[in-house]
Amino acid sequence: MTIAGVPDEAARLAALRDLGLLDTGPESGFDDLVEVARVLAGTPVALVSLIDAERQWFKARVGLDAAETPRSVAFCDHAIRGHDVLVVPDATRDPRFANNPLVTGDPFIRFYAGAPIRTPEGHAIGTVCVIDTAPRDRFDQAPALAALARQAAALIEFRRMARIDAAVRADVLRDHDRLWTLTHDLMLVCDLDGTVMSANPAWQAVFGPLFAPGAMEMRDFLVDPSARPRLREIPNGGAVPFTTDYYGADRAIRSISWTLRREGELIYAIGRDDTALRIAEADLLQAQKMESLGQLTGGIAHDFNNLLTIIVGNLDIAGRRLKTGDVPRVERALAEAGEGANRAATLTQRLLAFARRQRLAPRAVDLAGLIADMRPLVEHAASEAIAIEMFSEAGVWPVEIDVNQLENAILNLVVNARDAMAGGDLATLLIGLGNLVVDAAEAGRHGVPPGDFVRLTVADTGTGMTEEVRARAFEPFFTTKGVGRGTGLGLSQVHGFVRQSGGFVTIDTRPGEGTGVHLWLPRTASEPAGAPPVREPAIEANPRAACVMVVEDNDALRELVVETLRDAGYKVIEAHDGRSALTLFARQSPPPDIVVSDVMMPRLDGFALADELLARAPATRVLLMSGYAGADTSERAGREPLLVKPFTPDALLERVRALLIV
Repeated sequence: MTIAGVPDEAARLAALRDLGLLDTGPESGFDDLVEVARVLAGTPVALVSLIDAERQWFKARVGLDAAETPRSVAFCDHAIRGHDVLVVPDATRDPRFANNPLVTGDPFIRFYAGAPIRTPEGHAIGTVCVIDTAPRDRFDQAPALAALARQAAALIEFRRMARIDAAVRADVLRDHDRLWTLTHDLMLVCDLDGTVMSANPAWQAVFGPLFAPGAMEMRDFLVDPSARPRLREIPNGGAVPFTTDYYGADRAIRSISWTLRREGELIYAIGRDDTALRIAEADLLQAQKMESLGQLTGGIAHDFNNLLTIIVGNLDIAGRRLKTGDVPRVERALAEAGEGANRAATLTQRLLAFARRQRLAPRAVDLAGLIADMRPLVEHAASEAIAIEMFSEAGVWPVEIDVNQLENAILNLVVNARDAMAGGDLATLLIGLGNLVVDAAEAGRHGVPPGDFVRLTVADTGTGMTEEVRARAFEPFFTTKGVGRGTGLGLSQVHGFVRQSGGFVTIDTRPGEGTGVHLWLPRTASEPAGAPPVREPAIEANPRAACVMVVEDNDALRELVVETLRDAGYKVIEAHDGRSALTLFARQSPPPDIVVSDVMMPRLDGFALADELLARAPATRVLLMSGYAGADTSERAGREPLLVKPFTPDALLERVRALLIV
């Protein structure tokens, strides 16, 4: 459609109708605008006129009863065809309007002034106009009328944007309603005391219907009431993760992970029921444990069978050569059997380290000094073809660690690094120390509290690991070395020891780019002590004046301990378990000076026996023997002396003599 003076009538009409102004009710902004125009021009009539295809419709009017007129008689239709204010001083003298029914009849227009209202795209959709029933020779308010037209255009644009915003908000609310209703995630709004104000259907499916705001409190569902989140400590506008267990409406325990966001006095929470995931993770972990257990069992059987073959074979040789009087061969065979037994004891300690059940003797340590002192050992364990670099940042924090076990761990890593660089050019071994702060997210991934850690790194320029190898690096007896080159317990022992010490281990590696093993050890508030004092030789006790009770359910081991003590001159009483030991102890007058007892026994274990004996005779000395240095054993070791199996006869006698002179 083309109309003279209007370049694109179709686009103009489309723009007008898109605004949604036609046939709408009164709005104060437009009503105020025509009142200002009437007063400004001093006319009885002022209008905001919109030009539709066949009519002009008045969005706002003052001084005129009609709501619209045909477009064919509209003065404003002429005004929108120009850019300036259209002024008609006397319509009866203007050929365009002299015969117009609005001039010859009601409302008897004589004077007219109209300023076009244009959209941001330039379409003239109407006017702000003023009308008088008397002609005027001059009209000085044309610029002001144009300004009012621009204000009308701005008001229309603001209205359009408001409509769009309202539509978007309505869409968003509908989306929120759909999300609130359809999601499987739990959503709720509660106050800072945990009182539930609103909850979505997924939440109510787990915890039951919310009959009214404030009718439920989240703490009522907690499995552990002490795990209640501190909602008032969440900063305003802040969001925090939170995971704990709840009782559902069916009293089944649900593990739910929340994200909590505080807005003023309210908490907005989205939770995910991770119960099925946690069960699946537990099942997977159990499967992995069983797989590791199978690997562990096979490795133990293989290594111990080798060692037992050495021990049994050499003892058999010793027995046969003893009959022929070949004393040197007997001595050599016994030495080989003893060496096999020592290797078996070492293997046991490595297994305990993997299981994190070895006894540790931790103390505050300056790692920088320790690493520097270890350089000769490291150089000996590595090869001459490997360049060794050691560095430590200034002021490395002290850690509390078992020094012997840490040295063993470092040497294990050095040997692994040496083997990974065998035959390589420019082989470099790096040992470094640095202070780092582990945040809550990182700490959570490794199962340790967040805080200050010292990172000890042993890195090499060797072959590196594939992702598959790295994922299995801590498994016991898993090794990529050839047959006879290691037990596969090195990294698992390191991992177990560090975990038992409150830290964790990470590995950075890529095939062909080397490997870095990082031991993260928690900072301690204790200050490192000086060198341990030199122990003075123990004063010899008089064995013939001492009586020792031996309590051991293993007959062969009890016989060995009894014979060792009797050969040393002690009077010895035997008991095969804790109950019989109590009976024998009660019959002795005076009571035995020392009780040497196994820990793991039927009917009454060594700990309980020690408690009973010390209650009856507080002066009695107790020495416990254990081949299982578990958590309970370590905890009690500070109360009663502990002799860890395997031990030599000399070690037994030394501990007994030490107790006698206390």
